[in-house]
Amino acid sequence: MSRHPRRRSRAGGTRARVIAGAGALAVAVALLPALGRAADGDGPVGLPALGLTDASWLDTEHVRSELLGGARDCDRAYRYASRADARMLSGTLLGADLSPVASLSGVTTQHTGAPGTSAVATPSTAPAVGTDAYAAPLSVTALSGVASGQAASVVVLPAAGQEAALLHQTAYAGSDDEARSAAGAVTDTGAVRTTSSTVGPDGSLPGPAVVDLAALAPGVSSLAGLKLQVGALSSTAALDGCLRDETGAGPVRDYRVAGLRLQLASPAVVAARQSAVTATSSATSSVRGLESQLVSSIKAISGLSGSLTTVTVQVDLAAAVNPLLNARLGEGTEVVVDLGRGVVEVDLERLLSGRGGLNGRAPGTELVLDDALLTQVTTRVDTLLTQWATSLQTAVDAALRAARVVVDVRLAGLPLLSLDATAAQVLAGTAQVQLVGVIAPLSLVPANVASLVTGLVQTSLTNLLGPSGAVATFGTAVRAPLPAVTQAASTALSGLRSAVSLVVNDQRSAGGVHDVAALRITALAGFVQPTALRLATSSVGPVVELP
Repeated sequence: MSRHPRRRSRAGGTRARVIAGAGALAVAVALLPALGRAADGDGPVGLPALGLTDASWLDTEHVRSELLGGARDCDRAYRYASRADARMLSGTLLGADLSPVASLSGVTTQHTGAPGTSAVATPSTAPAVGTDAYAAPLSVTALSGVASGQAASVVVLPAAGQEAALLHQTAYAGSDDEARSAAGAVTDTGAVRTTSSTVGPDGSLPGPAVVDLAALAPGVSSLAGLKLQVGALSSTAALDGCLRDETGAGPVRDYRVAGLRLQLASPAVVAARQSAVTATSSATSSVRGLESQLVSSIKAISGLSGSLTTVTVQVDLAAAVNPLLNARLGEGTEVVVDLGRGVVEVDLERLLSGRGGLNGRAPGTELVLDDALLTQVTTRVDTLLTQWATSLQTAVDAALRAARVVVDVRLAGLPLLSLDATAAQVLAGTAQVQLVGVIAPLSLVPANVASLVTGLVQTSLTNLLGPSGAVATFGTAVRAPLPAVTQAASTALSGLRSAVSLVVNDQRSAGGVHDVAALRITALAGFVQPTALRLATSSVGPVVELP
């Protein structure tokens, strides 16, 4: 819990007083399980519960300010009028002003400071969570009141059933000089949620919101398929009017972004995966062709045109590659290629970790993907896909070398020649065709037929696995579409830089009102209807001393 120097008493001893809502968010907030990892820890964080008191608050304290030259009773009720607001989603969406949308209005708590009165909440239905404190959960149907019919698909809020317990907007406005607010992944008392907090029924934080960036800037074709997945956001703001009046101290504002990920749904990723499926089918066809070819060749060299010859290479190449077809390449790193979903994901928190990350940034920090970061992403995509193609080819090669090769030659139902070994054994020369016929049929077989058949099978397998065989052809086919995936990622991220602005710790102050939004998303180009969204906004003020 954070404490701030308040003022000195007449005796000269230092006093300290809690400013509820101070920036204790430096302690970690856990990431959403949907994003796959924790942020910085599980410890308790953030705002003390609204309504939490400190013993020193109960003391009447008259202090002579050196600046103002007069006495001020900073703990007496009904000395200040104050206001606090908390709102999860505000701004403009596709030209529609979100301010009038009742379901998005959040909560406002206002105290006139009049003796004997209490703070009043808007909406009036907001439940009290303490003295002069109110909270309002965000509804997933909140965007239904937006004029644009596209709005609900542009910004997708967490799934129904999560928001009521997890996404809150909380505000406190007291008459004793303080206002404080919290929005986002916070409890109904304004405390920032962590993995150790009481959260959803399954112990999770709220699911991520998803913003369709392509829909925000429909004129920018490079953004096609690009979405922003926003994890748990929190912001807090607090203003102590008495401390401000005595020392000039400003508001205390903080924010937390517990996950920010770009998701590019690309046809190029789908095509890359399909190329592996098609190449696997082609390789399987090559194996079946080899079987047929060997049957004809063995009949020819044995001189037994009437024999029943079968050759089987027992291998399931589809089973060998299937585990790789839906893999999430690069899981746990800044770039993930999700082959099963056809998506390239860029974890901005990880990507920007060397540039200051997402949290603790200066007010109004824009998250910029410069050329160096763009190269880092595209290089990573290329590396992941190259490794994937190599893994696929290795899996096919290994499956064929482990395949059971069975050759069976019969005449009049009687066995003559037999081979049963792995392809690797045949290639190593440790497997030989055996003569197993009875005396009469064997007299019809050339003496060197066993070695001829062995050599024939060995040569065929060498060609299949060699530099111009089915395995090499498979590898070439799988690698062919991969550059298109890297190019798609480069195009989308380059388009993002010029079309959309992402700002964290978006702070504004005007007319005694001070706010902070954890994240601001602004469409800069390619749009007809402007969009400037602010997510998880906490606001305090004005806090005005009464005559």
